[in-house]
Amino acid sequence: MKLLHTSDWHVGKQIRGNSRADEHRSVLFEIGEIAEREEVDLVLVAGDLFDTSAPSPESEEIVFDALLRFARTGAEVVVIGGNHDNARRLRALSPVFRGCGVHVLGEPARPEQGGVRSFTVRDGTAVNLALLPFVSQRAIVRSEQLMSAEAFQNAQRYSQRLAAIVDTLCAGYSSESVNILMAHAFVTGGAAGGGERTAHLVEEYAVPAPTFPTTAAYVALGHLHKAQAIAGATAIHYCGSPMQLDFGEVNDRKQVNIVELAPGIPAKVRPVELEGGRQLRSYRGTVDQLRSSVADDDAWLRLIVQESHRAGLGDEVRAMFGERVVEVRIESPTAGNAQGVASRNGRTPHELLDEYMAAQGTDDQRVKHLFAELLEADLEMSGADSTE
Repeated sequence: MKLLHTSDWHVGKQIRGNSRADEHRSVLFEIGEIAEREEVDLVLVAGDLFDTSAPSPESEEIVFDALLRFARTGAEVVVIGGNHDNARRLRALSPVFRGCGVHVLGEPARPEQGGVRSFTVRDGTAVNLALLPFVSQRAIVRSEQLMSAEAFQNAQRYSQRLAAIVDTLCAGYSSESVNILMAHAFVTGGAAGGGERTAHLVEEYAVPAPTFPTTAAYVALGHLHKAQAIAGATAIHYCGSPMQLDFGEVNDRKQVNIVELAPGIPAKVRPVELEGGRQLRSYRGTVDQLRSSVADDDAWLRLIVQESHRAGLGDEVRAMFGERVVEVRIESPTAGNAQGVASRNGRTPHELLDEYMAAQGTDDQRVKHLFAELLEADLEMSGADSTE
């Protein structure tokens, strides 16, 4: 059998106030084409469909259209909730999607209540798919008690509790079937891409790779935006986000994983690179250097200007490159080079201003002229001497 693994769409995410809806439409349509071309039996979406728990109608339309397109390929489509998704909303939508061939699970559930999905694919291969949506620390006790009649000690760590849930979900694995686990979690040793919610990447949420049993032929993970394999006794993979979501991801290759599986045989994982979505790029240099190096680059831009500060420099750079620019930073080469002033006594306001501007790496005569005008007006009103 063959599956497609994708995750962390974050539909609705903006970049400095700029909509990326069209980019999401493009890349999700591309994923649908890959699923159809590869004739996959199963599409796994490992959480964080949305960027917020209260998505806009436009974001919902984009996600729902993509899921229905996947279902029309004839593949089983299975979705779990991530830490950005609204678990209760996904639960409410689940019956509707079930009628369209899409299985949605927003919260952990016992195997017989949706936590494990067992089915047979087109070539007759039996599949056991265990599902573990994101579990917050507040919900971990309730989720664990859902799996067992006994209450566990409150002192047990998050990872231990999550391991108990995984054991329950995977207990029914069979040597005659393809066994898969899909989870939205932070696994120890994983590298963040840059756009993740950092509160859920701390040690308290870390799950060690041995949590996942060797009886699982493939562990499809969501949560980290950087595609990567996690060292373990079986195939454990993050497929990453389908497009660059933050400037921390500028060097990341975006992909989906195509995985070929058969009972008793190690998974064969093949990344398929994605082209949808605009790139994010950072450039550094003087205004003239940026003008020549950026040229016609259609990416979202973060520009670091290495020139002395002057009024309106940031606006000048934004006007030069248009709506592509989402961030401008000024790094003055002379900032911080001026020596500290031991005392202000005996120094004129103009001297103090000159020293301050030098310390800030600012060289703008307009500021000095405006300061002189304001100082002169203030002195005229007070009747003071400008040398005081």
